[in-house]
Amino acid sequence: MTDTRLSPDEFKRIYKAKGWTGLTLAARWNITPQWLSRLGKNTAREIIWDDAVRGLEDLKGSKN
Repeated sequence: MTDTRLSPDEFKRIYKAKGWTGLTLAARWNITPQWLSRLGKNTAREIIWDDAVRGLEDLKGSKN
């Protein structure tokens, strides 16, 4: 098992590449956009958040 942490830039790049914005992702996770911003910038964030962002649905590939 690896414990590879995402950098703040990687964290944001991943969700944006999947078609999410800070506002839509914060709403999805039921947190404020400010909390999402702090979370993304926190290099000591719990690994569950990195796993969550990696596992996001790709909105760009959806037909909605």
